[in-house]
Amino acid sequence: MEYKLENPVRISTKSPHESLYRWFVEELDTATKKISPNYVPWGWSLYFDATALTVVRSLEFETDKTSDVNEHIHGRLTPQTSDRRAAASYSFFGTNRKIERFTLRIVKSKDDEESFHVFGSPSYEHEWDFENLLQSDTVEVEVVLPASRFERIASFVESDNPKAVLILGGVHGFYSEWSPSIRTTDIKVLANLKDQKVSIDGEAEIDPPVLGKIGSFSFRLLKGGVATGKIEADDTEADPPSIFEERPASPAPSVDISGLEKKLAKLAIPLWIAVG
Repeated sequence: MEYKLENPVRISTKSPHESLYRWFVEELDTATKKISPNYVPWGWSLYFDATALTVVRSLEFETDKTSDVNEHIHGRLTPQTSDRRAAASYSFFGTNRKIERFTLRIVKSKDDEESFHVFGSPSYEHEWDFENLLQSDTVEVEVVLPASRFERIASFVESDNPKAVLILGGVHGFYSEWSPSIRTTDIKVLANLKDQKVSIDGEAEIDPPVLGKIGSFSFRLLKGGVATGKIEADDTEADPPSIFEERPASPAPSVDISGLEKKLAKLAIPLWIAVG
């Protein structure tokens, strides 16, 4: 399998600011001349819109084996582009290509365990059924949830076409230039040292983070919204109650139905889900 790489990648310990970072990742040209900034692990939050959410339920069985039901939610992720989020451009180390394919996969756990991971790889060519196919640059966020939590999300996805926002923080394998700011416009992705042919300067013992772990994860589904359909979230506002919270039932009060209908017609009621 040959990955589509354009530039050599190197980990250097010649930090110009050792008090800020001891090592960094850099890209070189074919003559080993430095052509990139100094990239260090990026630990702040990054924002994505999740669209085309689909619940997939499948029944599978083989001869002399019991049947098996697999369930997951699949969707596309798009880096947010609003100025307030300081929209970032993503590319793999060793390439100049912008990553166009981000996906989200929420899986129903079979043992009530939960986990959050991110996977990906640069573009590569492979053979399938005597035909050479090109796999594009890909990053996928996978979430495994206990059955009860999965079903709550699935019910909202199946009942409507909600807007959704995914917030990731401290993603292993995401790098950017060091900055005192919590925003960046340039994210480089390190998926695998061997696949991306990363060399290490000298004999330094460095174990750079690669794709896998996620420091923080938040997934919000929003139904309703303003007339334009644009999602706005003020970081200073408290989150609405999560649908994961159980609430005791209470007697329904007497209400003016006609007045209530007029009020509801003017409202857009967002329902948010926060996971992680």
